[in-house]
Amino acid sequence: MAEEDKYILVLGSKPGSQLPNKDVKKIYTANGSAERADHFRKKYPNNILTCITGAREYLRNEHVSRRINEANPENVIIRSGKIKLPKSLENKTKLTCLTNDAQWDFQAKFFKNRKISLFLGELQHQNNFLDKALHIIKSFKNKNIQGISTGFFCILTALEENPESKIIISGIGMKGGKQFYKSERSNFFVYDSRAKVDRYMMRLILNSYKERLFTTDLDLFETTGIKMWQGNLLQL
Repeated sequence: MAEEDKYILVLGSKPGSQLPNKDVKKIYTANGSAERADHFRKKYPNNILTCITGAREYLRNEHVSRRINEANPENVIIRSGKIKLPKSLENKTKLTCLTNDAQWDFQAKFFKNRKISLFLGELQHQNNFLDKALHIIKSFKNKNIQGISTGFFCILTALEENPESKIIISGIGMKGGKQFYKSERSNFFVYDSRAKVDRYMMRLILNSYKERLFTTDLDLFETTGIKMWQGNLLQL
């Protein structure tokens, strides 16, 4: 295995996050963090880029779709729905659209007790019993139970597609807060509830997966126990 094949990079948009100074075979980005892949590829251009987002996020948030489209990814993965790529990407980007059931089934295999754990994780989205019940009823009614965040989903996808590699994570936060990249939506949309789901599910991830994860962010280390990346960091 070549040195760069040993490492895969997963990117989120958390501000202040540092990039590893390490050539990698593949990059996976969540939502608008595709923009950060452009910065990384200026030094390390020979890699395969996969952008992951939800159908509603792509269709309704121009700040996400524009960043993905401008990154010219080799792959786009859509959770819970379908989109059409712009003509600029039609002939060079592979599009995979997952149904809600498919993305739910995919998540389950990474955790102890599989779908039972996912269901219990979704209950963490709300605080009191009534809100928990209403959230689950609404999710079943709309046939849309998200599970983990798209950033966490990127991590799982990288683990699945690269079973022999170590995964370096930069910019994925599980503490909640406002949307990390600037947009009109970030003025009112917060991720506190979904972050609670992520933190709960990190406690249940199978050790065989967690031991392959490394982070450049102290926050993620302190929140989840994912090991800190000990290599050099990229100066941008």
